[in-house]
Amino acid sequence: MTSHYPDDPPAHIQSIIESICELGCDRVNEVIDVLERGNSVDETRALDKSDQQQVLKELKAIMAVYDNNQF
Repeated sequence: MTSHYPDDPPAHIQSIIESICELGCDRVNEVIDVLERGNSVDETRALDKSDQQQVLKELKAIMAVYDNNQF
C-alpha cells in the first residue's frame, strides 16, 4: 500500500469526506479553515496528519467545483 492517493481516496477517508459534506457548505468551509491552520476537527481527529491533508485537498477540490457552478 502506498501513501499517495493518485485517484480516489481510500474508503475510510472518502467516508469522512462524505460525512463532512452532508453537514453543508458552511461546515465544509469551517473544516477547510481549521485543517489549513494545521489543526484537526472532530471529524478528522482520528486521522493522521497525512490523511487529514488528503481530506483537506479533497474538500477544497469539491468546494472549487461547487463555487464554480454558482451563478
